Amino acid sequence: MIKNNSKGKPYYTQRNNELNPASSCNVTAMIQGLICAGWPLPQGAYRQPEDSLLHFIRHDIVILKEWKRLDPHGKYPPNEWHSLLCMGTNRFLISNGITGKNIITFCDDCTLLDFKLLIDKGGVAVFSGQFKSERGTIGHIVTGVGYQCDNSGTVTEIMIDDPWGDYHSLYRVHKGDDILMPKEDFYALFKPVGSTQKRAHLIPKYEKAGV
Repeated sequence: MIKNNSKGKPYYTQRNNELNPASSCNVTAMIQGLICAGWPLPQGAYRQPEDSLLHFIRHDIVILKEWKRLDPHGKYPPNEWHSLLCMGTNRFLISNGITGKNIITFCDDCTLLDFKLLIDKGGVAVFSGQFKSERGTIGHIVTGVGYQCDNSGTVTEIMIDDPWGDYHSLYRVHKGDDILMPKEDFYALFKPVGSTQKRAHLIPKYEKAGV
């Protein structure tokens, strides 16, 4: 059985982003997740929502204040801090009048079962990991949008939308829509590498607030 919450939804690639296409997997994966979980998106300042989100995170006063506290020397941009990426995405939505009964949360202990239950409820998760490419190992972020089970109901593969392409091809293939990832790779590639508990942005299915 295959469960795919990105079915019929557009695929977002970071390769055509106006802002920092080589390093905007984080915001692109978050936008992909919002779309797959049914969240409406504002038009924003740019043609593409991932550029608008990146611009917001890099200019929002609240985010910048927290970034300065976390990273006083500016070693990493704010969108590369998980806590700020999560906070910034929530603030981006709220500032544009989009609120839901639930909000995006970030956790350090997402298991494969937690992911399956989230998918079953119409949500998705955004994971960070270490992936091999033609140029070596890269730090990267992808959206977990579904899974495949065997006849016993055990998850054998998860499905990802990868904004950079297909990791199986070392990213020679640029389209990363609905890529099946063996559960062994889930454990080996997503951070913390080798652990059964992963860092993840949990994006619940959109339910309009007050309804």
